Amino acid sequence: MQIIRLFFLLVFMNGLALQAQLKIEDLEEQAREISRLTDAYEKEYQLAEFTKVFKTFLKTYNDNTTLPDTAHIQVTRSSDSKYQVFYYNTYKDGVVYRLDWFVVYGSIYKKQVLHFHDKTFSHKDKRGNGAFRLHLSKLTEGTHDLYPLTFSFKADGKIYREYRDLASVCMFEQLLLRKTDKERMSLNDSILSRMEILWGNKEYFGSGFKGLGRMSTLISEDKRVKVCTWNIPMENSSNKFFGAVIIKDDKGDVKYFVLNDASDKMRSPEKAVLSPRKWYGAVYYDIVPVKDRNYGTYYMLLGYKPNNEMTKKKVVEPLIVISNTTPKFGHSVFQRERVVDKRLVFEYGANNNMMLKYDKHNKRFVFDHLSPSSPLFKGNFRLYGPDFSYDSYEFEKGKWVLYKDVDLRNAALE
Repeated sequence: MQIIRLFFLLVFMNGLALQAQLKIEDLEEQAREISRLTDAYEKEYQLAEFTKVFKTFLKTYNDNTTLPDTAHIQVTRSSDSKYQVFYYNTYKDGVVYRLDWFVVYGSIYKKQVLHFHDKTFSHKDKRGNGAFRLHLSKLTEGTHDLYPLTFSFKADGKIYREYRDLASVCMFEQLLLRKTDKERMSLNDSILSRMEILWGNKEYFGSGFKGLGRMSTLISEDKRVKVCTWNIPMENSSNKFFGAVIIKDDKGDVKYFVLNDASDKMRSPEKAVLSPRKWYGAVYYDIVPVKDRNYGTYYMLLGYKPNNEMTKKKVVEPLIVISNTTPKFGHSVFQRERVVDKRLVFEYGANNNMMLKYDKHNKRFVFDHLSPSSPLFKGNFRLYGPDFSYDSYEFEKGKWVLYKDVDLRNAALE
């Protein structure tokens, strides 16, 4: 009966919300009812339905009244009211089960609502003590206003998570919703100008930039190098890549280098030594430090490169820091028979997937061997894919040497 009652109440609420007649108090009680559900599957279903109703409601909600501390649904606003965050906790078995938050921004005639939720909590305090409090503030940096958002526990005020700039989070979420290349690139320019503030602040060097899910952020084990990358699909099915390398020097100061994608101008990327101004664009997903007798430590970047409607690529990109502060891409360390390459580039069909990982236990790079579906199609990479065998590059006397048809049964592939 409770499930049926909740269902019809949600249908009724949805109709009211569409007419902008629903009050926050009505939604408050519904959120409490969902939190009381004991069945996890039913709870998830009702939360999904409630999310639709609440998003519709927030698009028409203009009341700036403060909600009491006792309310189940809470709100935090920036001092200029450009951004509002509504949030609520859902409980199960006496502890926080899920946190939902909704970011509201934009003009009254073009209001945007973004929804996020999280169930990855390590905190297990009982109801009330484990509840979250969100706080949105405004921080002026040069010509930009940043909007830090913090997540803390009500019980002790301990910060669980922090978004350095909520405006950047919203811009990244909106990026792929832009319909034309011109619109996407214009919004991306705004993102870049905000990111340069974050990249250049040494206090943020250790931050993984939580919330910026469309941007990959990697920090080296020695805390010396940070690499941020993302891509934008274009109308012709190509991709443009963006990002920066941020380097911390011996004094603790940071310097960032904006990356300029020049992939379309490179005929033989495997042979080229590159700079941030001329970069073989990719979205990097792993960074591996390597000891070198000439350079001390350099860094192997593993990257994914959505190429076009026909093929994808994966890369292994050596990153060397010259004179403590200057990045260089490419290093003559990949040995395959008598050929030495400066980076690895693997191309394969857009409908296939390729495994490329670092095997920590055996200290080697392992990957699917790619081959065409028929020997007749050799060199036609849109017909290439894994053939269920594996190769590796293993470190020997300063070089990464290719080994074919390796056994991965004891590989540590996380």
